[in-house]
Amino acid sequence: MFMQMTIYTPKPEFLGEVIASMNRVRLAGLGTPGLDAIGPWREADGGRAVGIALWESRRHFEEHAEAVFAVADDDPFERWLAAPPERILLDDVGAAPGNPEEW
Repeated sequence: MFMQMTIYTPKPEFLGEVIASMNRVRLAGLGTPGLDAIGPWREADGGRAVGIALWESRRHFEEHAEAVFAVADDDPFERWLAAPPERILLDDVGAAPGNPEEW
């Protein structure tokens, strides 16, 4: 399993636009090989929005993510956001044997 997480800090007046963009990405991703789940989340006690995509593997992410996210390429994030997005890529090590320093 491989997870892509992107944290957005939108200007308050653009939170709806950011979430709408994230939902367009979600819809574009439906049926993508190796994409198990995708969607936006809103911070419960704050104004951030978090996009989470769960992929079967890093290989699936590398092969298909660009096409999935292309639907938002022309969205004006530079106008919508108060800070640059933070992108976090996570490898699943829950069942990994051995020394954690080797993961």
